[in-house]
Amino acid sequence: MSTFKILVTSQKGGVGKSTVSANLAAYMRSQGQTVTLIDFDTHGSSSTWLRRAPQIGVAIQHHILPLDQGGNRPILDARLHLRRAASSSEVVICDLTWTDSIAGELMFEYDLVIVPTSVSEMELAATAGFLSRHRWVFDSAIHTPPTLLVCPTRVQPEQLRSDVFSKQRFPVSFMLAPPILEAQTAREMFERGYLMDLPDACGSSFVEFGKAVAAARDMRQTAHAQNGMRPANSPVRTSPPLRSGVLGAHATANATGGRHNLLATSSTLAHQYSVLGRHRLQKVRPDDTIPSAKPTTAAGHMAAMGIPQFLKRISMGVISK
Repeated sequence: MSTFKILVTSQKGGVGKSTVSANLAAYMRSQGQTVTLIDFDTHGSSSTWLRRAPQIGVAIQHHILPLDQGGNRPILDARLHLRRAASSSEVVICDLTWTDSIAGELMFEYDLVIVPTSVSEMELAATAGFLSRHRWVFDSAIHTPPTLLVCPTRVQPEQLRSDVFSKQRFPVSFMLAPPILEAQTAREMFERGYLMDLPDACGSSFVEFGKAVAAARDMRQTAHAQNGMRPANSPVRTSPPLRSGVLGAHATANATGGRHNLLATSSTLAHQYSVLGRHRLQKVRPDDTIPSAKPTTAAGHMAAMGIPQFLKRISMGVISK
């Protein structure tokens, strides 16, 4: 099986990009994968975290791209380091702060692009702007586009019921990851350990995020094997049962209408996308020992599961202009 290549990127600082990169590398390694982290950022935060934390077998590289040279040099260097790492690892994760001096073609080198974002309206607007400028990558009919995963990070518990996602239009289809919760314990883990080992809600949320990434990998590899790699973001309207899948399902904002719909890559993969949604539903399910009547509608079902309001509205396709 070919190497699965992940790019964790954003043009914004302070959204947890390095935290996601380092801890995702640790999580994938804990699942028995051989993993290389390539840190392309000048400060080297993710590579430093992995070097100073307890060693668990992640290969660590820190390469500063020659962004000041312009032209094709940055993308050529990035491709070289990526392909060398891919020759010896099952998973390669690259941590990169995106700048306009990097050619968007670099994204085609990856299977999955993860864009961390806080859930503030300002940050979501910046994220939507970044995705809009690179829409041609994710909508490409010439090259195989990477799967896009938007990851809410540093989410406060009180923000889980915010409807801030419903106020922002996203120009491309994307998979929505389970949110990674903010906690003091996460800051204390910096260079000392890994979020997946935290015994609190923050640790549990990161494990759920890791499972979502693993599921996205499995879906893409299955698509590659079964369908000759149909573009992962190619929208096909799904049947009603998938629309209750919530987290992990494709959510998209129509560029002109602003109305959200759930999308999947193909009818073949529809069940897999609903599985990715279900493992999150199971996480937030109330105590199974308490009997309750089964909801008769998708909306009632999600309400019973305690799904955050802004994610519920995305999944039900009821976002208005």
